[in-house]
Amino acid sequence: MQASDAAPVVVDGVVKRYGRRTVLDQVSLVVPPGITGLVGPNGAGKSTLVRAILGLVRLAAGSVRVCGLDPVADPRQVRQLVGVVPEDECTVPGLAAVEMVRYAARLSGFPATEALRRAHEVLDWCDAGQERYRPVETLSVGMRQKVAFAAAIVHDPRLVILDEPTNGLDPIERRAMLGRLETLAHRHGKTVFVSTHVLPDVEAICDHVIVLAAGRVRLAGSITALTRPAAAETRLEATGPLEEFAARLRQAGLAARVADPRGIVFPTPTAAGIAMVWQAAAAAGVEVSSLAGTHRPLEEVFLQAIAAAEEPDHAAA
Repeated sequence: MQASDAAPVVVDGVVKRYGRRTVLDQVSLVVPPGITGLVGPNGAGKSTLVRAILGLVRLAAGSVRVCGLDPVADPRQVRQLVGVVPEDECTVPGLAAVEMVRYAARLSGFPATEALRRAHEVLDWCDAGQERYRPVETLSVGMRQKVAFAAAIVHDPRLVILDEPTNGLDPIERRAMLGRLETLAHRHGKTVFVSTHVLPDVEAICDHVIVLAAGRVRLAGSITALTRPAAAETRLEATGPLEEFAARLRQAGLAARVADPRGIVFPTPTAAGIAMVWQAAAAAGVEVSSLAGTHRPLEEVFLQAIAAAEEPDHAAA
């Protein structure tokens, strides 16, 4: 398989131990194109898995392929295809921001003039402004994160890996960072792999999610599939006498319930059933604002996966 047609990341049966402690235990997963979130509680092994994908740790068993390449056997080729924003501080004190990004481009093999041009271009895209000329150690947390991100993508990688990319960011900077990741994936065709414990970030931008707990993959799939309820339901948001509205729906044979002060949930009806819903709404005097299929909160899916992972421990106790 060539690097051009391989899955971005394939992890097969990976085992990693530190002394007697097994941190990754037979981990197998595929990171598809798009944005994939790696989530799990603290100590789940997320950062170790990222290092394994990058070929930075020695494995006890298993294999990793990045775009069809072995990151241990072909480190230079893999590094040309991957951009990384680690969790820990990765800026270079003493360099101005633009100098650091230019240096990253030079390390990727670009000539000096082209490296400087690309550095300015990517810093413009990251909205770095004139702060790019300040030493990185004098920058705010959010600006340093922009610089680290710019350095990770200045060589136009196919795969971008980020470990806790929104740590320390204020709400505006966080939203901007997530927007850039969406743009990279959906407009520029990059594969984005985000390791995080912030579930709202995953729910906001990710196409796929992998749940890691106690060193094992507990759940993996598309956000749409994993948050789909067991039975198809529809949520209707409206203002007015919702209890009366729900009672009318029940009288008409539709098992409706008031979910909260603005919403009613009922089994997804047929086309004829939808017409009946509108008639009942008019009769009850409610004003409908939206009608859409329901989904399970990602937090609920996550907590159930973690609880299932802990059951053997409880049994052993």
